[in-house]
Amino acid sequence: MRRTARIVALVAVGFALLALVLDGLGAWVQPSLGGEEGVLRTTGDDGARHETRLAVFQDESGAIWIQSGHHFRGWYERVKRNPDVELVRNGATNPYRAVAMETPEARRHVRQLIEERVGVAGYYAIRTFLLFAEIKPVRLDPRDARSLVGRSAERYALR
Repeated sequence: MRRTARIVALVAVGFALLALVLDGLGAWVQPSLGGEEGVLRTTGDDGARHETRLAVFQDESGAIWIQSGHHFRGWYERVKRNPDVELVRNGATNPYRAVAMETPEARRHVRQLIEERVGVAGYYAIRTFLLFAEIKPVRLDPRDARSLVGRSAERYALR
């Protein structure tokens, strides 16, 4: 009995360590999904500023999307509490309002954007690294109304 309990405990610890390693590797590899990346600047409850390197996806309407592989990512929780963020892309810093879009349509849309960039096999490789956690899509809406000129108003409407 003790031997069985020890084996079960070792297997559980092994799986926990494997999950941590894969999660860390996913966080390290994910921003370079073969395409554009940026630095998301968020603000914590204490007023401290945080920077996170992420893959950035821009769809056909010009909407900018980012995604969290896990709900417990610090940046994801910060944007839900304080949606005013900045995104640094191609050397330019712009202000955005982060809108967490936890809908099936938004998840499908971001999945499609990821698959367009890395293919279906690449998408599943990324999901494997993140232990098949559900995609948490976040749309970045420009805070400057002038930046909406010529873009689809429906895509930028807050839902």
